Amino acid sequence: MSSLASIALLASLALPAAPRSLAPAQETTYELSALIAELEATVPDLLLASLTPGAGLALIEDGAVVWEHGFGYSDVATQTPVTTATVFNIGSISKTIAAWGVMKLVEEGQLDLDRPLEEYLEDWKLPDSEFDSAAVTLRGLLSHSAGLSLHGYPGFGPDDALPSLIESLDGATNGSGAVTLIYEPGTSWSYSGGGYTICQLLVEQATGKSFADYMRTVFPALGMQPAGYDWPEELRAVTSKCYDQLGRETPNPRFTAQAAASLKTTAGSLARFGTLVFEGPGGEAPGRGFLQPETVTEMITAHPASQGNYGLGYMLRMEARDRRVLGHGGANRGWHATLKLLPEERAGLVVLTNGSNGQTVYSEVANIWVRHRIGISDSPYGRMPVSVRVLSVLRSDGVEEALGFYDYLKMDERDAYRFGEDELNRVGIVLLDAEQFDDAILVFELNISEYPKAWNTYDSLAYAHMLRGAEGDRELAIENYEEALRRNPRNEDAQRYLAELRGQAGAERD
Repeated sequence: MSSLASIALLASLALPAAPRSLAPAQETTYELSALIAELEATVPDLLLASLTPGAGLALIEDGAVVWEHGFGYSDVATQTPVTTATVFNIGSISKTIAAWGVMKLVEEGQLDLDRPLEEYLEDWKLPDSEFDSAAVTLRGLLSHSAGLSLHGYPGFGPDDALPSLIESLDGATNGSGAVTLIYEPGTSWSYSGGGYTICQLLVEQATGKSFADYMRTVFPALGMQPAGYDWPEELRAVTSKCYDQLGRETPNPRFTAQAAASLKTTAGSLARFGTLVFEGPGGEAPGRGFLQPETVTEMITAHPASQGNYGLGYMLRMEARDRRVLGHGGANRGWHATLKLLPEERAGLVVLTNGSNGQTVYSEVANIWVRHRIGISDSPYGRMPVSVRVLSVLRSDGVEEALGFYDYLKMDERDAYRFGEDELNRVGIVLLDAEQFDDAILVFELNISEYPKAWNTYDSLAYAHMLRGAEGDRELAIENYEEALRRNPRNEDAQRYLAELRGQAGAERD
């Protein structure tokens, strides 16, 4: 693969760091100062290594935002730096803020968490299924326990006509399918961005406003300015460009499914929102009067079906030394973000990035933060993903050199990098995006040999054969999709593509 000029430009830049904002009361705190110093020294290198142009960070201490900082570039071509005013898309963290807007309507009596959803819906109904749609509730939507399909949305391009909300629910999702009932409600946890699109519809029905307009009335009480689920000109003017896995500028995705994926804001604004689950620095109650403290407690308490992993809009997990961590992650093409909150310490971290490899950045930053805040980290994210190094060789020397370098790292430097089936899969997806189908298939075949028990390796190889479309590829796609389904019967993409491929084969025989 030939070298890309945009990547060469990015790699040659000495990434700038915007002036930091630090609360004076925290200036002499040794632990905080040491954390900030390590972040300022480390983040620029992480951006360069991961081909991520820029990042916005913010820290919470004692229930208040104490530090905001911009690193790198919001526009590589013009060398415009990220500042504390730079706006990023935050992906699925959109759901957490949307949940606060929904819960306000619950407190006001306009919505009920446990009333059957079908009693609310006016213009759209769940398609018939073998499961009990009367058991689908707002609580189930917010906690991903309603048994619904449609994990996430790829978004639409700048010139695409956006479908209506009803059309989106019915399947106009640019490839993600319709929202359907696929499990018995309340019996298991299955992440569904589609469930939050139904929440969006409920909000619009209850308020008589568009979802974006309703949330605009909510943002000031959440401390979120600037912020927007839509993208008006005043927000667009301060929004970063976004970049793909190879550091190339890519169009900002647009969404009908705003509650699930479209919120844009700054790191500091998201951090101010993050403080609302804590008691404030002056003893203010959680919720800050926008929501009642007991409502906040309910939101950050695990739903029984989630096996302790999700509340109402919040991911829940245990970090090192059994510390409870709240928050959410977010990812769209060209964007990666994380919000992490330690409720017992009243501390938090926000990392927003403008690149498809941004998870590398926020994972390592989170590892540094946890180590400073708790004293030790059991997180696996302390090692650089091997895909980042392999992609670096790929862009300059081609796939054979890149895979040879992968073998070297696996044999001689394994402890220095994070390996796993997702790493080679990421390399293969980059090649698919570049329409380098033969090279992608080579990578996916290696991934199967490395991780023969995984299902996603077969799914990716099948997809590559389907896209290449040469003689014999359809049979290989069917074969590998069948193997992926055998290993994971819940793989909806494999089910859909298999039906299409078999239909094509049947039509040709007829």
